[in-house]
Amino acid sequence: MIEAYLWHYLAQYHENDDSWTYLDLPLSIPLNVGEGYFAWKYVTDPNGTPPPSPDSVLFSGTMNSQDVNLTLGNTVSSPNTGWNLIGNPFPVAINWNGNVDWNLVNVGATMYIYDNSVSGNYVNWNYNLGTGTNPNGGYIAATQGFWVRTAVQDGSAASLTLPASQREHNPAIFLKSGNDILQDQLILTVEGNGHSDKTIIGFYPEATSGFDPEYDGVYYYPIQEVLSMYSVVLGQKYALNELPSIDEYPVIPVDFESRVSQEYTITAEWLDRFPTDLPIFLEDKKENVFQDLRLDPVYKFTSDPDDNYKRFKVYFSDRFNQEVSMENIRIFSWQQKVIIDVPFEISGDIFVYDISGRLVAEGNAHMGRNEIKLANANGNFIVRLIANEGVKSEKVYIK
Repeated sequence: MIEAYLWHYLAQYHENDDSWTYLDLPLSIPLNVGEGYFAWKYVTDPNGTPPPSPDSVLFSGTMNSQDVNLTLGNTVSSPNTGWNLIGNPFPVAINWNGNVDWNLVNVGATMYIYDNSVSGNYVNWNYNLGTGTNPNGGYIAATQGFWVRTAVQDGSAASLTLPASQREHNPAIFLKSGNDILQDQLILTVEGNGHSDKTIIGFYPEATSGFDPEYDGVYYYPIQEVLSMYSVVLGQKYALNELPSIDEYPVIPVDFESRVSQEYTITAEWLDRFPTDLPIFLEDKKENVFQDLRLDPVYKFTSDPDDNYKRFKVYFSDRFNQEVSMENIRIFSWQQKVIIDVPFEISGDIFVYDISGRLVAEGNAHMGRNEIKLANANGNFIVRLIANEGVKSEKVYIK
């Protein structure tokens, strides 16, 4: 019952409409087994009467030792489709490791934990890769709430089991980490204003350029937005971004959103996971600064909330000899649309011709996903992208 959280704020999340309900009275409202809640302290009663929140809560009754089966929300009309707040129902930690006992059905491989005590942002862990920003690795502490998202956000059924078999009784688990396993991974940490955020950029042969629920973790804004840093590929924001190869993606944009005007610090780690002869640079487009992260992995800068958040890029190459390959641009059709995916910064024009050579549509090209609608079109078309970086042409069929 919510009485355990007397003199605390307590809120319940609803995936179907991305809303929160504050739980206060009556004190007999049950806490659902396996559901996560948002709880925090206040210094004085909201009505101005003491006492302040206690430092701990007391649960009474029989401790849970059985599997908990959960059906997850996946509401297409929700502003936050597929995001579910889960809670560890056991009195010990549980391991997010993808074991078959989790019975994961349409669930992404990355979980997220709100780290209010240190960063004020979310940390994550992907069980397929054995990597993430969570300092506890894949372990989820007793009573800890954590987020998962459906692998596909189309309203299809999703479920999981919180498995008793994956409980961990060893108190040393919080010292473990799987971060020494995966190669070709870079972690960036930004710090300032008493908060921090982390993002991982990595290269994994089985990954694709788009979102892979098996390997990637999209960026999830905290409830109280303090500062945010994430990589961006094809218009998607990532906290954990795995790409197929360095050759295909030698330059990755990194966006930063500050909330307070002051000095911030970006620190690069895991540089030794890359080949020693691979140059790794950070570009600050506002200051026109290129820093060799091999020589100095710490970069200090000032930021204002009004700054353009598309400020940084990471080069996994010699920035002076960077060549962009037009072969990495994907051109294809989907329903009544021509789609052009550009994985690097570009400025150019897109032209669509019918089979006779007549121009039927045109538009500007930019980094990310470019879409041109061809209403009532049918047949073969030639799509041509012309930019300073080169020319790319492709034939597509629309039915």
